[in-house]
This record gives sequence, C-alpha cells and structure tokens, in this order.
Amino acid sequence: MPIINPTALQDDVARQKNAYPKNYILDQKQQLFLQEVIQGLQQKQKTLPCKYFYDEKGSALFEEICQLDEYYITRTELKLLDQIKHELAHKIGQDALIIEPGAGAGLKIQTLLGALKNPHSYVPMDISKDFLFYSASIIQHKFPQIEVLPIQVDFTQPINWLDQKIQPNRVVFFPGSTLGNFEPSLAIQFLNNMRQLVGTKGAIILGIDQLKSEQTLLQAYDDKQGVTARFNKNLLSRINKELYANFKLSQFKHQARFNKQLSRIEMHLVSQKNQQVSIDGQHFNFAKHESIHTENSHKYSDKMLHTIASKAQLKIVQTWQDPQNLIKIYYLQPTE
Repeated sequence: MPIINPTALQDDVARQKNAYPKNYILDQKQQLFLQEVIQGLQQKQKTLPCKYFYDEKGSALFEEICQLDEYYITRTELKLLDQIKHELAHKIGQDALIIEPGAGAGLKIQTLLGALKNPHSYVPMDISKDFLFYSASIIQHKFPQIEVLPIQVDFTQPINWLDQKIQPNRVVFFPGSTLGNFEPSLAIQFLNNMRQLVGTKGAIILGIDQLKSEQTLLQAYDDKQGVTARFNKNLLSRINKELYANFKLSQFKHQARFNKQLSRIEMHLVSQKNQQVSIDGQHFNFAKHESIHTENSHKYSDKMLHTIASKAQLKIVQTWQDPQNLIKIYYLQPTE
C-alpha cells in the first residue's frame, strides 16, 4: 500500500472545503498576498497583482518564455548588451555596486559583470526566494572575485537597507522592459525610489521595449506553445496552493490584448462559464467571458520615457538601439 502523508491529505481536504487546515496560520507575507488578491477581485474589473507570478514555478516558466521564438525581447536585448557592454562598463567606471531588481535567472547581468573593471559587488533582488538564491549561487560561481549579496524583497517598495555613505558608485540594472509592467504613475514612483537608492552620483540602466506592430506584440504574449498561458494560469494555481482557494484552471483561458489608447499589452484570464470562486470564506462570482486582468506591459517611445524620467528627477544621458528598432537601452542619471 502507498504511504499516505497525513499533512498532505489534510491540505487536500482543506482545499476541497476551501478552508485552511487545522492550526494553519498565514505568515505576514501570505497575509499580504491574501489581502491584495481579495482587493483585486473586489474591483469592477477584477485584477491580480503580477508580482505574484514569480513563485519558483512561475519564475521557471518565465525563463522558458524568454527562449520562445515569439518573445523577441530577451534575445534582442542580450545581443545589444553584448555589443555595448564595454561602453557601459566605461560609463559605470570602477568599483561599482550593481543592484538588479527582479534579477530572475541573472542571464543578462553576466554580460555586464564580465565587462566591468573591478566591480565592488552585485546585489540581485527578487520576490521568489528559492529561484533568487539558486541564480545567485550560479553567478557567484562564475564570478568568484565579485561579492554576490542576494536579497529577497518586493522591489516595488522603497528600499532603505543601504547606507548612503557606503559605496557611492551605485548602478541599478533593470533590463527586460520590466518597467512596462507598472502603471505610469507607479513607474515614476519606482524610478524615484531607484534614484534615491543610487544617490546623486549613481545611474540607472533601463531596457525598454519599443512600440511596434500589434501583431508582433500579441504574438510575443500569446505563443503557439502555450507557455505564456501556463505562466498566466500559474498565478491561479499559486493562489489555490497558498491561500486554499478553489480556482479551476480549466475554466479560465489566457488572453493577450493590445490597448492602443494606453500603449500597452494586457494579459487576462477569461472565465469560460458562469462560476463562483471562494477564497478565505469570501465568494467571487464570474460571468461567462468576464476576465481577471493580471498584467500590463507598456510600450514606450523616447518622448514617453523622457516624460516619466523627468518626473522622477532623472535625465537620459545616452541610448542604444538594436538594428531592427525593437528595444532600447537607456542610461539615466539623477538631475540633481
């Protein structure tokens, strides 16, 4: 007979009943997760925070997305970074502290670290602890001369853990057009937080996806292999697992939409029938074809980025662009 794990069995029964197992207590991060999920699903247009995509499975799925033919951003940016790495290294200078919010697998930073002269240290930051420390260990192995200091953190919040008197040459490395996931007001807030983090002598390196044809954008966010769909649905799976909800993933369909007015791709999970989902004793009704809006990816022109940067008291010092005009890399510095 198979060995039955009593705890696992208790968890399965709890999910079926949409209740927490006996003596189960949410920690502080799970309580925040629950609070943000419920707040999002109470809106007229139901939403879920995209930062919760990145548990261990979600992070792995995103790295798989980055290898897709349709997803041009990663390979194009990697090629461009390789072409300009020595220019970037010259601008950054020696003894730099490199900070990477949302570090993920750390593939792109390796190109930059390999070109830098005597970097002081590298600080990868991510919300997914296991994936963060695994990636950091790989980078530490490849660059034993550089101190790698991984920090699990929600990088969308203000970061105050660095003493401003220590290591004046700080650079935030933020590739992948991740800034596009923020609403414009939140993008300004994030850039302002990063400006304060690097200080008056620091810099921010941004990779930004440019506005392009609707067909190209939609294909990048709705691939033929369905990897992006699995990535999107994994958010529901995580809510089921960690918050004991009862989403039925087969009853939601991934959909990418282009919002021309707001210059962004939107990802949605569309209910395939009238249904009800329960989380923490609260019930949420879904009409057939009603969606949960899970993520935005804003696409910027130079003018739009200049406006956002200026409001965060940053100036564009230099830009680089690939030959196909798909993406740009911006080098920003504080205006003060």
